[in-house]
Amino acid sequence: MGTPLRRVLVVEDEEAIRSLLDAALSANGYTVRTLPDGPRAIALSRTEAFDAAIVDIKMPGMDGIELSRSLRAIDPELPVILMTAHANVESAREAIRLGAYDYIAKPFDIDDVLLSVARAAERRALVIDRRAHQQELEAKVEERTRQLCEAMERLEKSFRETHQAQIESIFVLSRVTELNDEYTGNHIRRVSCYCQEVARGVGCDAQFIEQIAYSSPMHDIGKVSVPSKILSKPGKLTPDEFEIMKQHAVNGARVLEGIPFLAMARDIALTHHERYDGTGYPRGIRGTEIPLSGRIVAVADVFDALISRRPYKEPYSFEDSLNIMSAEAGKHFDPHVLGVFLGLADHIRDIALVLSDNATPTDAGASPVAVGSAP
Repeated sequence: MGTPLRRVLVVEDEEAIRSLLDAALSANGYTVRTLPDGPRAIALSRTEAFDAAIVDIKMPGMDGIELSRSLRAIDPELPVILMTAHANVESAREAIRLGAYDYIAKPFDIDDVLLSVARAAERRALVIDRRAHQQELEAKVEERTRQLCEAMERLEKSFRETHQAQIESIFVLSRVTELNDEYTGNHIRRVSCYCQEVARGVGCDAQFIEQIAYSSPMHDIGKVSVPSKILSKPGKLTPDEFEIMKQHAVNGARVLEGIPFLAMARDIALTHHERYDGTGYPRGIRGTEIPLSGRIVAVADVFDALISRRPYKEPYSFEDSLNIMSAEAGKHFDPHVLGVFLGLADHIRDIALVLSDNATPTDAGASPVAVGSAP
């Protein structure tokens, strides 16, 4: 994605403060441009890009709030840090409500300034990476969509051929996620098999069982919109990163929107991270407001995440995984669906072993963690 620019614009009418900020920021690896007033800052921002701007609120002529608004009109993603005397703190807070990134009160501690700038620059870098990734993603999806459309146009000869082509296309489409997530392995195949067995155990008809078998592999198709550095991050996600991760449910539903034979797949993509008690995402719906298909996939997906190796954890044992899930009946999971799943434990173990990859179920126990820790 490239190295962040790490350029900071300082707009402050007091020369001594400009010099202090210039020296401190330069010593910490930033390229700094300092200016005494708003009009010159606006002119410069039209020709040069910055990772953050430090703007004094009280300046002659154009004040900092007006300047902040103008800078963000030129570059909507520019994080603006307002610098204000104590008497103007309420103004600074109001500016943040309107879109400024942060504010620092004078007299200031230079370490506070450096911390705020570092956070702003990191956020800016994340935005740049996300934009570049989105452009790459759009090109990949456009190409895959073109291939899919061409394939389906060739397969309009008969209902049987079309139906078979649709199912095959679904499994091809479900593998788009693997473009961005090297840890997928046989996850989508195992989840599909678990879902078939649970749907049969719940008493669903043959059509529903067939649909969930070919729809469930697309539950995480929205992860193609998530930067790979977030998907493969070995540690805990930051709040900003987790907000990006959560968007995969909505983005997956958008990818599948408007195609009749993918209606269940769309519901699954949108709702498989909803929780039975209403504390899930993206909509916070609860109980039977969540489609049955989403409730079934939630059980299958979390179980497979528990027994699988991920960048942030080793696999849990089969027994530990079942114990962790049992404790979530009525909270994370539909208690009836979970009960059917647990009743099929021996069969589920066989599926996990037959379709195992490097994330094979292990007999070595591990300390349980909260269900849902995997995105």
